[in-house]
Amino acid sequence: MSVKYSRAALAGSAAIALAATLAGSAVAANPKDVARARDTSKIAECTKCDLTNANMAHGFFQFANMIGADLSGANFDGANMAGIQLNNAKAVKASFVYANFSGARLDGADFTGANFSHAWLNWTWFAGAKLDGADFTGARMPGTQLYGADLSKAIGLTQDQVDKACGDWSTKLPPGLRVPACVTF
Repeated sequence: MSVKYSRAALAGSAAIALAATLAGSAVAANPKDVARARDTSKIAECTKCDLTNANMAHGFFQFANMIGADLSGANFDGANMAGIQLNNAKAVKASFVYANFSGARLDGADFTGANFSHAWLNWTWFAGAKLDGADFTGARMPGTQLYGADLSKAIGLTQDQVDKACGDWSTKLPPGLRVPACVTF
C-alpha cells in the first residue's frame, strides 16, 4: 500500500517539528529537579539541579543541598532557605524577596542581578560571591559573612546593614561603605 502526502501536509509537519524543536530549546526548569528540590520528606538533595525560571515561592528548603544548582530567573520569594547549601550556584536575576537564609552557605555563587529585598540574611556566608546589581533593599544582615564578596555594584545596601555584617580586605563594597572585619576565635 502506498501512501501519498500532499505538499501542504508535509509543510505542516515540518512546521510542527520546527516549533517543537524551538520550544524544547527555551530555558525552563527541569521538572524532575523541581520535584527533587520540593521533596520535604527528607532534606532536599539537588546538587547541580536545573531550577531555571522555576516558581519556588514560599517553598521549604531548609538545610537543602543545592551546591552548583542553576536557579537563574527562579522565584524563591518568601521561601525558607535557612541552612541551605548554595555554594557555586548560579542564581542570576533570581528573586529571594522576604526569603529566610539564616545560616546559609552561598560561597562562590553568582547572584548577579538577584533580588534579596527584605530577606533575612542572619549569619549567611557570601564568601567570594558575585553580587553585581543584587538588590539588598531592606535586607537584614546581622552576622552576614562577606569575605571576598563583590558587592561593589549592589543596590539598596546601607552602612547600617554593612555595620551588622563583617568582611575582610578583599570584600568589595559600593563607594562610601566600609565593612567591619570579622572577628575569629
